[in-house]
Amino acid sequence: MTLRRWVLCLTAAVLASTALAGETDESTMFRYDGYRAIRVVPESWDQIEQLHGIGARLLGDAEGLGPVDYYLPPEAMADLAVLGVKYEVLHENIQEVIDAQRARIAAVGPRDPNDPAWFDNYHTLAEIEAKLQQMVSDRPDLCTLIDIGDSIEGRDIWCLQITGPGSGKPGVLFNGTQHAREWIAGAVNMYIADQLVYQYDSDPAIHSLVDRVVFYIIPVVNPDGYSYTWTNQRLWRKNRRDNWNSSCYGVDLNRNWDAGWSGPGASGDPCDDTYYGTSAFSEPETAAMRDFFIAHPEIVSCIDYHSYSEYILSPYGYTNSLPADNATFMELDEAMHDEIVAVHGHSYVYGPIYSTIYQASGGSVDWAYDSQGVYAFTIELRPQAGDWLYGFELPPEQIIPTSEENFPAAMLLAEWSSTPVVISFPNGHPTRLVPNTAETLTVKITEIGADMQSGTLKLYSRVGSTGSFTESALTSLGGNLYEATLPGTPCGRTLQYYVGLETTGGQPILSPADAPASFYEVTAAPIVALLNEPLDSDPGWTVQTQWAFGQPTGGGGEYGGPDPTSGYTGLNVYGYNLAGDYANSLTEKHLTTTAIDCTGATGVTLSFWRWLGVEQPSYDHAYVRVSNNGSTWTTVWTNTAEVTDSSWTFQEFDISAVADNQANVMIRWTMGTTDSGWRYCGWNIDDIQVWAADPDGCPNQLGDLNCDGSTDVFDIDAFVLAITDAASYAAAYPDCDVNLADCDNDGAPDVFDIDAFVMLITGG
Repeated sequence: MTLRRWVLCLTAAVLASTALAGETDESTMFRYDGYRAIRVVPESWDQIEQLHGIGARLLGDAEGLGPVDYYLPPEAMADLAVLGVKYEVLHENIQEVIDAQRARIAAVGPRDPNDPAWFDNYHTLAEIEAKLQQMVSDRPDLCTLIDIGDSIEGRDIWCLQITGPGSGKPGVLFNGTQHAREWIAGAVNMYIADQLVYQYDSDPAIHSLVDRVVFYIIPVVNPDGYSYTWTNQRLWRKNRRDNWNSSCYGVDLNRNWDAGWSGPGASGDPCDDTYYGTSAFSEPETAAMRDFFIAHPEIVSCIDYHSYSEYILSPYGYTNSLPADNATFMELDEAMHDEIVAVHGHSYVYGPIYSTIYQASGGSVDWAYDSQGVYAFTIELRPQAGDWLYGFELPPEQIIPTSEENFPAAMLLAEWSSTPVVISFPNGHPTRLVPNTAETLTVKITEIGADMQSGTLKLYSRVGSTGSFTESALTSLGGNLYEATLPGTPCGRTLQYYVGLETTGGQPILSPADAPASFYEVTAAPIVALLNEPLDSDPGWTVQTQWAFGQPTGGGGEYGGPDPTSGYTGLNVYGYNLAGDYANSLTEKHLTTTAIDCTGATGVTLSFWRWLGVEQPSYDHAYVRVSNNGSTWTTVWTNTAEVTDSSWTFQEFDISAVADNQANVMIRWTMGTTDSGWRYCGWNIDDIQVWAADPDGCPNQLGDLNCDGSTDVFDIDAFVLAITDAASYAAAYPDCDVNLADCDNDGAPDVFDIDAFVMLITGG
């Protein structure tokens, strides 16, 4: 061993012992004085390599063509100018941000593990381990601490198992800090653990979930690197592997998994922040995680927490191919997005890793799905994309808000994972039924921990709120999709329904889960058509550049799917570039309807058919907006993920908040900005309707005492009850009006109505 190598090893050993003690020695800390945070827009991988060559180091999780954040030493700024790449300086001196975070940590000081204010601050590895041990000590009935393996410097990698009594349960894994500098990732994992353990006795939902699921929480996958960020280099990303053939340390653990290992989106250079190592699972940390997954086949789903940029990411990262379960992933992506945004209003972009950020090979999420069949996700936490005012230095006061918004999303995934067979509705539920007309409902069955027993999938429905549910079988649409038929429902009546099945083991699965105590319901009502535009001819709406009326040509998108060759009905559409790919670097361009008179209408709804291709909203945007004055526009939809329709897709939006009882309502479809190097196929719009339910559309029908939509002999018993015992009639027919028995229109349902009733049912 050379003297230099010996000194480096001795230094690493000293630093490791310091980190194990949980101490921070400012004298050993690398300082970033004068380092700038920059945003670069590389146009080729050659430019990215040139950036590496002048000392640019990655901020964020991955890099590719398009905007990427780096930090750069002060002496490299002149070299950056020579490269000729587009860039902007986000922060002139990132050491100032690091110092501010350190000062905040020091001001708060250490906390007892049981102190509710523990989450007011970030914590050293030793402090995290102390809190894990405290949870086991406080609730040994729920918690077990598992040593899943050792790091390359010999530190334990700890997993906290949390579950109630019983065995044979599905498992959910949450982990973080594969990348050492992402402190918020470990904090969120610890918050999830804290809530599960200490709210178990007081929160019925948590109690139920902990009893039905085994939670595995690994807050620090990379303990060596994490410790190093406290003792030596705040922005260190990798583990602490001594790469003997290089002067550079570390392997990027999230490029070291055996899923597209060593492919694009990772580096073979040991000095690069995305260095993938000498072989897949060459690092003891990733090998320990792999072995833990294999040893726990009950794990159904997992979330690997990272920072930063506010993304919910699903497979794949190493390829632009979509997983077989992509529809399920997208449903869960969207559902977790909705849970997160409901807490503090932070909207996390979601979609496959490859198309939502960049190609990244050798990641944990792809391996967990491909190798173990686990529904695996990465969540990139606060701050939002492009916000390098904080970056990895997210202020401690944002730990709790970040954790609060992510906790319900984690619980949603756990709840989903707790069911061996999941019933879902990929096209949603109907918001209105056409009176007396049967309608279809698409049902998706996802088999997770059990198989559905053939022939047991049924729809249970009834009209009104009394009586028994009638069961009917569903029709297979192929794969895991089925079609239920909702029966024709009389005007003004409400249909209640639920879906159920049995597993091959005889376990009933219902949706809603507590059916028939709970159920879905929808009312049959006619509509007032405020706008009905099939686009058979040009309605003369306002179009800006790129928008046009006519027949689409089917031009394929460079990255998205192809355009259609006709409308949903008929030949014509309004399209954003009818010839195919839209142009890049364009500002917002609009398609705007003429004014629609919604005076007197309530519950106004917009519906249309869409064929849309648009990439991730970090770069390209699509909007649906509504206005009642032509100047103030309210967004009712925007893409929070890549959208690549491959067929006509039905869209429906409640616009009542803006449109109800308004005389000048306008709808606007917007494409832009479009500012990346990728081109998708754009927008195509057809068959647009604006409508509202007709409050006078279901007139009372005299004599229809059982409210089935017709007056006939089946109303006799109900009529007799109505004229002899109104209270009993109301109890038996709570959705009906006893005054429908007033067939002679004298103002009172009584025996004098008998002759008129007989004439109604006989046609006399």
